[in-house]
Amino acid sequence: RLHTQLLLRTTCRPPNLVLHAGVHYHLFLSHTWITAQDQVKVLKQQLRELIPRARVFLDVDDLEDISKLENYVASTQTFLLFLSKGYFLSSN
Repeated sequence: RLHTQLLLRTTCRPPNLVLHAGVHYHLFLSHTWITAQDQVKVLKQQLRELIPRARVFLDVDDLEDISKLENYVASTQTFLLFLSKGYFLSSN
C-alpha cells in the first residue's frame, strides 16, 4: 500500500504542526465506544498516514487514567466530536 502524505498547495510541504506550551495533542477524537470505536480508530490511522507528525488522542491508544479525561481534553488544541447513535447518552 502506498502512503500518501498531505502537502500544502502553497509550499508543496507537509503542514508545520506546532504544539503550544501545555498542549500535548493536536486533535482529540471524542466518540462513544459502542457505536463509533471502530470508525474513529480508522480515522486516526488515516490521519496519521496523511500527517505523520500529528499527535491524535484516541482513548484506546492514549488514555491512561479515565479520571483524567478532562485533562486530556484541556491539553489538546482541537476537539473533534464524532457524532453517532448514543453519543449524548454516554457518561464520558
